[in-house]
Amino acid sequence: MARDDRSSKFKDFDDRMRRLRTEADLPGGEPERPDRARFGGSGVQAGIELVAGVIGGGLIGYGLDRWFETWPILFVVFFFLGAAAGTLNAYRHIRRAGLEEEGRDSRPR
Repeated sequence: MARDDRSSKFKDFDDRMRRLRTEADLPGGEPERPDRARFGGSGVQAGIELVAGVIGGGLIGYGLDRWFETWPILFVVFFFLGAAAGTLNAYRHIRRAGLEEEGRDSRPR
């Protein structure tokens, strides 16, 4: 019950703020973040993509090696496949973030 009261109070507050912004001709969307804050998480995301590919490939190879009793062969193959996939995903993410940043820079202000 108390949670519903809080959410309705927040909705009322949001409605009042939106109305006041419209009356004052202020932008109602998200506040503009600095370039560093917008682009800063891309390095972390690229690192996560890379590490996840390596770990995922290693785990899949390890599991298949245990299942087929061929210890190092599939582990090594899937480790390198995971590393290649992680590298490709990280490259795609960084490239996409760079293209988005170029699009923001070319917009007229």
